[in-house]
Amino acid sequence: MSVDIRNVLGKQETELRRFRRSLFAAEPTGSGLASVLAPAVLEQLQAGGMAVPSRFGPVRSVTDRHAVLTIAGDIIDQALLLEQPGREGSVLTLSVAARNKQLGTRLAVDPQEARAWVETILGPTWLPHIYSAGALSGVAKGGSSTPRPLTTRYYYLFLGADGLAHTEPEHQLGVTLSLLVDTP
Repeated sequence: MSVDIRNVLGKQETELRRFRRSLFAAEPTGSGLASVLAPAVLEQLQAGGMAVPSRFGPVRSVTDRHAVLTIAGDIIDQALLLEQPGREGSVLTLSVAARNKQLGTRLAVDPQEARAWVETILGPTWLPHIYSAGALSGVAKGGSSTPRPLTTRYYYLFLGADGLAHTEPEHQLGVTLSLLVDTP
């Protein structure tokens, strides 16, 4: 089952374009991805109008009328993330978090809505190469002995030095990853 975000998306197009541009900036100082991608690959990504400074939102949730979503993006060298000096390539990470729009408290993110935003941000070409780590952060006991559920959903795209997507590295991030979509 897919979630239709078109109604919300139309109102967020300018901010979305800025988010994509910041993720895929052509200047090496503006993006870690620019240093590992071939110029032709960068041009292809930028042609899609990709854009928001490393955060996108808050944007109204289409599955929970009380929630707003914030999406954060980051690009880091695989050598640094995986603690393997000399390893080439980068990892693009997207996280999707939700908050109650009136109370500001964390909420669980609908996985199908998060997937729809990830696909919108990265495009259908990258979708078969995106890994989901599920909901990872948000656990806190606070003043209660009952832990709150995990809320923020995380997604990873592993890119080689040639800018092409590749499978998850054998030395993982310490979490279980699964492809976001089944590849044929």
